[in-house]
Amino acid sequence: MKVHTMRRVEPRQNDTLLFILAAAGLLMMLLFGGCVDKDTFYEDVRFSRTTAYTDWSKAQSIERQNKTQIAGKLAMQDALKLAILNNNELMAVVQQREIAKGKVVESYSAVLPSVTGNAGYNRNDEVGGFEVGGQRITMGELDNYSAALKVKQPIYRGGAIGAALRAAKLYELLSDEQVRAQLQMTLYETASAYYNTLLAQELFKVNEDAVRSAESQLADIKAKRGQGMASEFDVLRAEVSVSNFRAEMIQQKNRVSVFKTKLLKAMGVIQSESLDLADTLAYAKASLNLDEAVKIAYENRADLYLSEYELRLQKEAVTVAKSEYWPEINGVFTQGWSRPDPHSAMLDQWGDFWTTGVVLEWPLFSGLGREGRIMQEKARYRQKQYLLKNVEQKVFLEVQQAMLSLQDAEEFVDSQKLNLSRAGEGLRLAEVGFREGVNTQVEINDARAALTLASGLYYQSLYQHTMARLNVQLAMGILGPKAGQKQSASEIVRPGDLEGSIHAIRLQAMPADPNQPQPSQIVTKDPNEQS
Repeated sequence: MKVHTMRRVEPRQNDTLLFILAAAGLLMMLLFGGCVDKDTFYEDVRFSRTTAYTDWSKAQSIERQNKTQIAGKLAMQDALKLAILNNNELMAVVQQREIAKGKVVESYSAVLPSVTGNAGYNRNDEVGGFEVGGQRITMGELDNYSAALKVKQPIYRGGAIGAALRAAKLYELLSDEQVRAQLQMTLYETASAYYNTLLAQELFKVNEDAVRSAESQLADIKAKRGQGMASEFDVLRAEVSVSNFRAEMIQQKNRVSVFKTKLLKAMGVIQSESLDLADTLAYAKASLNLDEAVKIAYENRADLYLSEYELRLQKEAVTVAKSEYWPEINGVFTQGWSRPDPHSAMLDQWGDFWTTGVVLEWPLFSGLGREGRIMQEKARYRQKQYLLKNVEQKVFLEVQQAMLSLQDAEEFVDSQKLNLSRAGEGLRLAEVGFREGVNTQVEINDARAALTLASGLYYQSLYQHTMARLNVQLAMGILGPKAGQKQSASEIVRPGDLEGSIHAIRLQAMPADPNQPQPSQIVTKDPNEQS
């Protein structure tokens, strides 16, 4: 009996096969890599940048027509609502929630079955067989086809399945805290820009009053000069004084424009018309002790919650690493089809088969890789513990510093109230004395400069106290939604309203403030429309 086997490939045929594979690889490299140089890439990117600018210019034109426009006076609360709706940085961080939802969905893959499919085709150079009585009997076919579907159901993975599900939920909570942290920063930046604009406006008014007073004084001196009661030198000094105050007024006017632009950016608003603010810099003492402030901060600071969730996520990572010590058990089921028939190689037709069972894989020895991974995850867990303690210390120091700054700001306001009153009375007496011939123009200028300085310091003190209250809110983590609390934009406590924040924490009703400015009218309109 003579048995035919598969034909052996000769060395020359082997060389030919290698040449064909190499040529195919070179062809694929040319097809996918292309014959391009650096200049081609540069020109392509440059054209892309030019196109991007054109698109941006068109988008700006459309956006100016459809963007929210502000009519009337803008209250702080409305500025915050606009920032929540339009701030680009906040909108970018909000996408973390979608990422978290995706991770939750992805984690279900550790529990749900997976299905894989494959198909194949094999071509033999010749079919094996044997001869019986001079007749050749072949076994198999030149063309062989196969297809299969395999279902794999995880049953046990040493605790890794539960850890993956818990980690996904923790990541979802962590993303919520990331959004809350960014929301608080957005509110802080918006409120800061609003208060900076208020301060710049007040300083502009102070210098504007000083210019008017100096111009009035210049008119009086010119009248006296005509009567021979003042010298040309007196007129020159008065003109210099007017010029100095006017220069300072122009600088303050520029600062108003700069801070209004920052406020519009924080709100995500494009505004070509004048922006009028409804609120004013106000002073109200706060009653809060350090222990209570630290307690509120420990219960509400977003960075503390972030550190806590990161610590728990790392704990799950340790569990996953330790799961490698235990076996992995999966249930499997395979449904296959092949030609020739898998049950009879003599039949050149499609046939099917199936298999099922339970597969246990237990890595009894995997070198030092498993132990090294566990050591790393445990070290990262201890690292997260230290970082949590560091954040707790940082929170305490920030609350303490904010409270001390608030106390200093209160003393600053009290001192400047009295100083402003004295400076105003000093200018009044100097002007009376000048009309009566007792005081000189130099004394008038000094008194006016002192009043301008005192007025500026007074508004600076109001601003610093308002910002100190805002910083205390930020340090305690209550500038915006509290931890675990769902709030709409209309329910967010007004930045700087420290007492209101504490009352909200204590679930006490807040009385209506009759002095609160009326909300501004926020409308969407065509900027080309006549007001």
